[in-house]
Amino acid sequence: MEGTVKKRFFSGIVWTFIQNVALKVIGFVFTILLTRLLSPSDYGLIGMLAIFIAISEVFILSGFGDALVQKKNCTDEDFSTAFYFNVAIAGIIYTILFFSAPLIAKFYHEPQLIILTRVLALNFVLGSLNIVQQAKLTKAMNFKPLAILALICMIVGGIVGVTMAYLGFGVWALVAQTLSSTSLRVVLFPFFTKWHPNRPFNKESFGQLWHYGSRLLVTGMIGVIIRNISSILIGRFYNKEQVGYFTRAQSLAAIPSESLFSVLSSVTFPALCEYQDDHDRWLGVYRRVLFNTVLIVCPFIVLLALLSEPLVIILFTDKWAACIPLLQALLLARMFLPIGATHTSLLRSAGDTTLYMKLYFITGPISLIAVAISIPFGVVAMAWATLAGALIAYLVPAYVIGRKFGYTLKEQLWDWRKIFLSLIVMSVAVWFSNNWIGVMWQKLIVGGIVGVVSYYICCIFFRLIDDDLKSLIINKLRINDNKL
Repeated sequence: MEGTVKKRFFSGIVWTFIQNVALKVIGFVFTILLTRLLSPSDYGLIGMLAIFIAISEVFILSGFGDALVQKKNCTDEDFSTAFYFNVAIAGIIYTILFFSAPLIAKFYHEPQLIILTRVLALNFVLGSLNIVQQAKLTKAMNFKPLAILALICMIVGGIVGVTMAYLGFGVWALVAQTLSSTSLRVVLFPFFTKWHPNRPFNKESFGQLWHYGSRLLVTGMIGVIIRNISSILIGRFYNKEQVGYFTRAQSLAAIPSESLFSVLSSVTFPALCEYQDDHDRWLGVYRRVLFNTVLIVCPFIVLLALLSEPLVIILFTDKWAACIPLLQALLLARMFLPIGATHTSLLRSAGDTTLYMKLYFITGPISLIAVAISIPFGVVAMAWATLAGALIAYLVPAYVIGRKFGYTLKEQLWDWRKIFLSLIVMSVAVWFSNNWIGVMWQKLIVGGIVGVVSYYICCIFFRLIDDDLKSLIINKLRINDNKL
């Protein structure tokens, strides 16, 4: 039994890793192609619907997929009840969006949004048909079919989208990409799992699943609103081209930050849990983890911001040049996500998730207020306001958590002073080198090399690099391997 669990565990890791890496690479390739073929206004129209789409998805999912995975000894009543609920909610959401489409179009002063909303909302109904099947495969740790399905659907959807964009269908290429991918998923899923609802709706089962899923629904709703408020405000007060620039910058800025967040959060939590019963060593590990996170994340994101101009021009052509200052600000704003993951891991390892939720409810409105204040000053000002809000949203938890656990914000900033100095040296070196270069691809190559080399030299000079964290993580992985 133990050998079977270990085999399934590592098989799941392998297929999940393949899925994540492949999806990111393939998705980015299609993103480049579609962005080059489509206009900012095309993306702007979809961006205006982003919050309605995101909120609807949160309601449809309702955490029931996770609830099924989390619940022990799921019965056919549980799976069937979750299926009926998901489909029913999807139908209700579609009906609401169908009849409210004229109001959405009127709010943004874009008549095209009526038909776009009604067609794109079909994706919710299609997607609700496979939530339970996906939960069953996940619960069984059978990640191989999920990875294969995701890759096939992304490739087919991407090909459909790129083909329609090339043929001049504009925004409908993005709609077709989404619908074709989801439709294919519905068609292929029965080949990987033979499950179908075979029990009536059960109120008791629904109550148990809702108790868990409703919590995810509330937190998901808050997160969706905070992430999409900028697009709503821009769409209301500016034109669809401005929305397109902003939403493209947002999605591009999210790629590196979310990748780093996923890696760092997965290794930081077990590293801290290793010494949770020894406060001094636990706090020492936290300080080293936080230091190394800043050491790695900050130069990577800052260098991307410095090289935003050649990156955007080379990958997406000159028509997206207006996206550059937005991307720079939003990259720096997203830089705090992987760093903040360390605070989350600290609270989780201490068993104090309540404090994290309280801090989230405090910092969320601050970010919204910062963006709202900047509306009269233009889209670029809103991007920099997003950065200001992100900075405040980082400093407040850092201050509170630092006071609680004995590592104050002042001590943190003092520990990082040499990193900040290295970032300044790197930024000046990249700016100076690229100031004399006019060809974009040369700016990208030379700027990248100069940035990496100058920062590495500073790290050596200030003796910033050590092997403590690396050894800790390696030892932790060995311990886990022996336990399995």
